[in-house]
Parts: sequence; C-alpha cells; structure tokens
Amino acid sequence: MNISGRRTSSERFAALRVSLIAGLCFALACVPAAMPASARPVESISAGRAPKAYIALHDGGALAVLDTGTNRVLGYIPVSLDPSGLAVTPDGHKVYVGSDEVSTVGVVDTATDRIAARIEVGRSPRGLSISRDGRRLVVSVWGADEVVIVDTTTDRITGRVPIVKPDRSAISPDGRIAYVGSTSLDNPALAIVDLTRSAKIGKVALSHAPGALAFSPDGKSLYFTVEGVDSLQILDTGRNEVVGEVPAGASPHGLLASSAAHGELIVSRLRNELEILDPVRNTVSGIVTVGRLPHGIATSADERTVYVTNEGSGDLSVIDLVDRKVVATVSIDTIGGTPREIVVQPPP
Repeated sequence: MNISGRRTSSERFAALRVSLIAGLCFALACVPAAMPASARPVESISAGRAPKAYIALHDGGALAVLDTGTNRVLGYIPVSLDPSGLAVTPDGHKVYVGSDEVSTVGVVDTATDRIAARIEVGRSPRGLSISRDGRRLVVSVWGADEVVIVDTTTDRITGRVPIVKPDRSAISPDGRIAYVGSTSLDNPALAIVDLTRSAKIGKVALSHAPGALAFSPDGKSLYFTVEGVDSLQILDTGRNEVVGEVPAGASPHGLLASSAAHGELIVSRLRNELEILDPVRNTVSGIVTVGRLPHGIATSADERTVYVTNEGSGDLSVIDLVDRKVVATVSIDTIGGTPREIVVQPPP
C-alpha cells in the first residue's frame, strides 16, 4: 500500500485473487467429495404426497429419496461417504444415518430433506435401530467398541455401553432391551443391553458373527442371521437360547419380522430372492425373485408392499406382498452409488 493509504492496482488485484481463492475453497469444502455433479437435490414435497423412502448409497455419499406413491426418485441428499445404517422415527419427521467413514450420525429433517444436525458418537457408527415409541436410538459404534444410546427428542447421548465390534441391533417391542450383534472374530455373540440402565446384562455366545436381527411382534422370539450359515436362527428371549432354525437360502441378509399374516421376510443374497417364512411352521412359505445381490429391506406401514434394495443390479424391487410379485423395478444408482439400507416413512 502506498503512503497515501490507497491501494495500488496490483494490490487490489492481489486482494481480489485471495478473496476468490478463499471463496472457492469454502465452496469446495461444503460439497461432499463423493457427491457427483450430476446429482440433483430433492424436489420440494407437496402436502398429501405419499410417504418417502430413504436409501443409503454406498460409495455415493448420498441418500436417494423415493416417492412411494409414484416409485420415482425425487433426488439425493448429500451425506457422509459410505452411509451405513438407517433409522426413521415413527412419526416420520427424522431419518438418522451413520457411516463407516466418520464419527457422527447425521439427522435428516424429512420436511426439508436436509441434514439438520450431527451427533458425535465415535468412529464408524454403522448400525442403527430405533424403539417403537421413537424415544431411543441405538447406535452401534463399531470403531469405538461401544453402543451409544440417544434420546431422539433432544438428539443427545444418554448412555454408552462397551461392546466389542458392535454391528446391527434390534430393540424389544417395549423399548427396554436391545440385542446387539458383537462381531468379534474371537468371541462372536449377541450382547443384551438394558436401555433403561445403559448396561450390558448378558450375552448369547455364537459360533459365527451375527448379521441381521429382528424381534417377533410379541417380543418372545428374536430372529437373526449368522455369517456363513444358510438359515435363520430363532432365539427364545425368555431363556436366551437358540431353539430352532429355518433354511433360508444362500447367504441370507436383510431381515424383517412382519406383524401381519405374511410371516418373516428375509432376502437371500446369492439366490437373488425375497423369502417369506411361516413363523408357526418355521418353513419357507413363499419366494419372490428380485434383483442381483439383494441387501436392504423395508415395508410400507400396512405391510402390503415390500421394498428390496439390490446392490448388484443397482436398483430397487417393489413387491406386492399379497400377490407375491414384483410390481416395479426402480433404478437407484444413477449417481454412482450402490443401494444398501432402506427405511420408509409411515403415512402422515
């Protein structure tokens, strides 16, 4: 600057260049690295539209948002790289999303379809489940070897429970107990957590790492899959003993326990099937062919429609559970990510 206090032309240019570079750096920092330029934001949702489904896109750094009335992708929500684990509140107002690559759980406001907050929980929060009353969120923080309990009203942590390599979990219908899959190579087990006291109260030792878990509607049974075993395991939660198993195809993956008359629903990964199990006879009562390498599963609130994400074919199978047939196939991976977990809003 000259002695008059005014900037020369070269000084003004230098200042402008610094300002432009700083602005560009800020803009780039705000865009997730995995979010392609072709990804479009979510369209505004008009009143009265059907519930939305949220689909985690692995390697895509985004959630795809689907209008379940039209089976059309409305757009994408940028989230952390490699989203893993989804949960939706019973009122449909929030969707929680974890990630293997960060230490936070993102909170999506479904009214705006934007990240409204992030909850710091620890490295690699990969498994999420929510109680039926919507008051508690259970986060399996794989990288920190603990389970974190979150009050969904405040989105604040209310408890931490040490568990080795926790993954997926299931919460009892009364919201008091959670079973958490501990995927330790040396000591795989189902850890039993008292959510009211934030304490581990027991475990069920297993020979293989547990996968998907789901309670029966009455809470008396826990259904779960285990790595390398082509069957569904049935645990008596009163005795905490495995009391049976049902052949369930090759490498069963996602799992839901239906409260309707349709039975338990699982996806057989290598056979590319949705399998419907009769919980009374413990047999397969129906099979629907879906896309390649099915991964996640969700149902509509009335449990008449099932949504299965297909990681291998990059699409979503929409199934009429009454007629037991695929009624639509929706392409999901148009931005480069592969569909995995899925949750569906309840109706307004």
